[in-house]
Amino acid sequence: MTMLGLLTIGQAPRPDGLARDVQQIVGPHIKVIERGALDGFSQEELAQARPAAGDYLLVTLLADGTSVRIAKRPILDRLQQQIDCLEAEDRVNATLLMCTGSFPAFRHRSPLIQPQHALYGVVIGLAGARPVGSLIPLPEQVDQARQKWREMGAATALVFPADPYGESPHAAIEEAATQAREQGAGILFMDCFGYDLAMGAVARQAFGGPVIVARSLAARLAAEVMA
Repeated sequence: MTMLGLLTIGQAPRPDGLARDVQQIVGPHIKVIERGALDGFSQEELAQARPAAGDYLLVTLLADGTSVRIAKRPILDRLQQQIDCLEAEDRVNATLLMCTGSFPAFRHRSPLIQPQHALYGVVIGLAGARPVGSLIPLPEQVDQARQKWREMGAATALVFPADPYGESPHAAIEEAATQAREQGAGILFMDCFGYDLAMGAVARQAFGGPVIVARSLAARLAAEVMA
């Protein structure tokens, strides 16, 4: 059977239906296998991965459903180790990095899909002359996200925090999507793999225009690569 590795920056298996949503999109002929950068981490190791001033901030899930904030720098070696394991032990045909952030080139033999450029390119192309609307998890990530959009070539990016791991994610997403609509965004991008398909439906209802969910578009890209 054809196998797709799902590599999360948190722990696997993720309790938020990520693998389920990807499986639904890629179809039953592809088996998905999850691994995470934080798999097996102790509390001490998790503490060492927390962001310091100036670090690139990421937010993800542990296997018990707890959301954690981590820095990108401390998990790079672990991501490489998990890519090696997916290829050597799990014998995947391709690996999808389940994060919209920017990462360096990793060593790999089978296709490794780092989706940021593909996802951002689609969103910018569809937005045309209108501003890009972007949902991110945390207020602390707003400046980081705006810089990312500038680097990718977006003329204007409207960035709104809406935590997919919070107590009321649907309410937060509805409010943020409404703000994006009212401020004139031409398209709304749900810029985190924590946003699931149900959250995408909430955003579409509130925004009233095209909405791109990172996890579902990335899964479709993986299905195309493995066709």
